Amino acid sequence: MARKNTSAEPTGAGGGAGAPGGPAAPTPWARLGRRLAALWPPGRAERGLVAMALADATGTGAFLSVSVVFLTRSVGLSASQVAVGLSLAAGVGLVTTVPVAMVADRFGPRRLLVLVTLWRAACFVVYPFVPDFTSFVVLMVLMGLVDKAAAPLGQVLVGMAVPEDARVRTMAVMGAVRNCGYAGGALLGSLALLVDHWSGYAAVILANAASFVGLAVIAGRLPLRPGATADASRLRRTLSFDVFKDRPYVVLALLNGALTMHITLLSVGIPMWVTQESQAPRSTVSAVVVLNAVLAVLFQVRASRGAEELPTAARLMRTAGLALAGCCVLLAAVPRLPAVPAVAVLLASAVALTAGELLQSAGGWGVSYGLARKGQESAYVSLFWLSVGLQQVIAPLVVALVVSRGALAWLLVGAVLAAAGAVAPRSVGWAVRDRETQRHRHDEEN
Repeated sequence: MARKNTSAEPTGAGGGAGAPGGPAAPTPWARLGRRLAALWPPGRAERGLVAMALADATGTGAFLSVSVVFLTRSVGLSASQVAVGLSLAAGVGLVTTVPVAMVADRFGPRRLLVLVTLWRAACFVVYPFVPDFTSFVVLMVLMGLVDKAAAPLGQVLVGMAVPEDARVRTMAVMGAVRNCGYAGGALLGSLALLVDHWSGYAAVILANAASFVGLAVIAGRLPLRPGATADASRLRRTLSFDVFKDRPYVVLALLNGALTMHITLLSVGIPMWVTQESQAPRSTVSAVVVLNAVLAVLFQVRASRGAEELPTAARLMRTAGLALAGCCVLLAAVPRLPAVPAVAVLLASAVALTAGELLQSAGGWGVSYGLARKGQESAYVSLFWLSVGLQQVIAPLVVALVVSRGALAWLLVGAVLAAAGAVAPRSVGWAVRDRETQRHRHDEEN
């Protein structure tokens, strides 16, 4: 037991922190700086992974801030033409995500991640020189072939580079760093928007291409755990569609996809609800986005504690469903409120949404790692990410319908999200029992 200092003497020359003449108490900004500095990990592999996340997010944040403006102002495309190209890329990505991952399980995840990243870099080198709609569509299709496969391959690489008990925490650190990178990239992109000239937009897009080249170099040199790279004979045998026959895992992927609806709630649902159905000022949308980003940076790592264990990961998914349901309940109350209370409730809904986001991310990482079959990690993790892509296609339509129907529709969505979270622990138990049954059957046959 620690002994209290009962002496009347001051603990320092000036009487302690906060005393006159003594060291000042750390400011909130100083505490924030220390917490951000703590995100930089000690190991070489972890530092390489964090550097990859930072390079990816900074380049992507800069690109996203200028891409639509570049296409409409410099290339001369209409908004509908841009939408068609982006939709085609998304559709192609949904189709190719798992097959690309199967190829990764055959030839090695790191090798394919490097190739995919260089492919994306080459596409962005061409991007500033797109002359018309047809060329834009062709480029979008080429990008879509590999675009959605990059994230799951990156997650598999994390599993190959760090110990099993550090995988989820490393993913959490990378997630927090990505939020910082997106913000920094958006600021860089804003400089090109101020210039509003093809050369400025081209510089940002080419810088994004360069960030992918740097990412590929880091990935190619990243030290892996001993035994993390499978031998060639095993790799050749893993090219199959067995992942779709794993019913418990497919169910969990769909449940995880439903819980990732927080992405669409933040980007589409809350902005539409604030501007169309509330008395809160439109600037509240920006406050919600900023609050979400800050909370994600500060608490993503803390929210991931224990998620390496399947029971804990399942409970995190369940709690995520409850948090997102709470967000929906708060949003349902907004239209009846005056401006100031409406702003307060919207900010509270942002806290609930961010809690759901952080818990869903950690739980999803833990479940996708813990239940992926050896030798098929890329295919299994990609199936989890495929459900996120499906959500991004379906959820905007659902949210638009909810906004048009009003408060009761928000309560219904909240009930669905709570149910999705509640089913997750049972589904994890089903998956574990299914694997044990198959293992016993295999042992009996041998």
